[in-house]
Amino acid sequence: MSIDQHSFEVLGTRIDVVRKDIKNLHVGVYPPDGRVRVAAPRHLDDSAVRLAVVTRMGWIRRQRANFERQERQSQREYVTGES
Repeated sequence: MSIDQHSFEVLGTRIDVVRKDIKNLHVGVYPPDGRVRVAAPRHLDDSAVRLAVVTRMGWIRRQRANFERQERQSQREYVTGES
């Protein structure tokens, strides 16, 4: 299975597109920075991928907002003599 990758911008959001030998389009938002990745079938053209992303933009924005609200683990401070 070969994979083609490229990216474009939709409504101010960078979208990484990975084209694979798959049946359906998948949209994912990944922590910690809310990176958006779309796995798309090879037979879909760019306009269909853009349309799918635009229709899911509300969900994408909600997911990115959730990542921003999540508390991050505080920086660990190591002290000598502790186990």
